[in-house]
Amino acid sequence: MATQKFHRYLPVKGYPLYWILLAYLVVGFFYPVVGLLALICMIAPVAFAVKRGRWWCGHACPRGSLYDRVLAKYSPHRPIPKFVRTFGFRLFMVIFIFAMFGVQMFFAWGDPDAMGRVFWTIILVTTVVGVVLSFVYAPRTWCSFCPMGTLSAWVSPRHAPLPKGFMNIRVADTCQMKCKSCARVCPMQLEPYVSRGNEAGYLHADCIKCGKCVAACPIKIMKLKKDN
Repeated sequence: MATQKFHRYLPVKGYPLYWILLAYLVVGFFYPVVGLLALICMIAPVAFAVKRGRWWCGHACPRGSLYDRVLAKYSPHRPIPKFVRTFGFRLFMVIFIFAMFGVQMFFAWGDPDAMGRVFWTIILVTTVVGVVLSFVYAPRTWCSFCPMGTLSAWVSPRHAPLPKGFMNIRVADTCQMKCKSCARVCPMQLEPYVSRGNEAGYLHADCIKCGKCVAACPIKIMKLKKDN
């Protein structure tokens, strides 16, 4: 008898930002200089993370939108392998991706088209890897060790006092941690319920502030709030 899978898909409202990614890949193929726009998605996640955590990943990342709004419908939602979340593996990915990027950029430097092609190629390759992992494990598997996501997690606030405007999940102390509905729908396969009653909220650095856990809570004792 097959066991029922734990993680599941939960549709959410919002803008289909994945069209930005698809347009970027198509237009960038014919006009390589467009590839330089990838700088936005390399700088913005880390810049936002300093005061807002991985908010960009859950609300503004076109690739994240592709995972959540399209691939999540067809993914098997298997557990994300634990080793890809380890510090060692994530550090390796940061070094590897930036080393490859640096070497290619060294040879392309000074030529806007060649430099744009370097960015475009990295986005294409990592997107393909992310799509494959979505069908093998879960939609946000790549996000668990994405170099920019990792850097964002490393600079995210982890302790109180939190920056003004920091968005966070708050779980009431009445949570009994029995249904675990929040963990079932979390794209990053985290466990927000473990922070029940914690005044500072759920401070896991990989929380992308998507609010799916709040929407899935059957007794509505979870909130996504900003710090004043």
